[in-house]
Amino acid sequence: MSDDEEDDYMSDIFVSQSNDVTPGLPKVDRLARKGKVEAKHEQDKERNKVKPMKQREQENREEGMAKALDSSNIGFALLQKMGYKQGTGLGKEGTGRAEPIPISLKADRGGLGRDNHLKRQNDIKKTILEEKTKKKIKVEQRLREDFRKHMSNKFVDKKVQSDLYKSQKACEQLDKAKGLSCIQIWFWPEVPKEEEEEEEDNNTGDVDCITLEPYDKLIQLTQYLRSEHLYCIWCGTTYNDDTDLSSNCPGDTAEDHD
Repeated sequence: MSDDEEDDYMSDIFVSQSNDVTPGLPKVDRLARKGKVEAKHEQDKERNKVKPMKQREQENREEGMAKALDSSNIGFALLQKMGYKQGTGLGKEGTGRAEPIPISLKADRGGLGRDNHLKRQNDIKKTILEEKTKKKIKVEQRLREDFRKHMSNKFVDKKVQSDLYKSQKACEQLDKAKGLSCIQIWFWPEVPKEEEEEEEDNNTGDVDCITLEPYDKLIQLTQYLRSEHLYCIWCGTTYNDDTDLSSNCPGDTAEDHD
């Protein structure tokens, strides 16, 4: 094409160049405009959709119930004649309910009162579960306490048995040193079986005392050791006299020596 020839603005060259260009708009503005157009198109499309009958009925019902009654309504007009003023609450002082009680429509086929019945049942189940949980916690706490008590008693029993055996050994040694015989069968350590048969007839101890609890035996035996031999098993000492014993020994129990 020569320079002298006029440009043909209807030719394919010019048409193809201008297909994707909006004259006078920068690229960002073109994209924003395109987004608005698409959004409006979607809104129109959504608005033009045919809603199901049930949905339309629900929306119309909610819209109708949301509207306040005016004086053209017979019931509202009657309320006004009785002294009711629009916007105030019910009652003489106008402090009662200002809005009507909302209507709750059932969407399922359950009978009237079924929902309340199910709620009561669930509340009862919840209460029962809470009670069971509380009882379970109490039982577990009691078991833990019983276990601690048992272990504590077990430790005390072992300590008493140990102190009783020490007292019996000390009593036997001290009695023999003084030439005394055993005045109670359990004051000395238990005799082996072969010796027990030989000494059975010579033993004048009270047989009923054998049934005493270890702690009671320990009390009696320590009192005997202190009074007869001025000896304390926890101090491990034989004192010179009663004054020496009472002055230097903390007491006649293991707790006094802790």
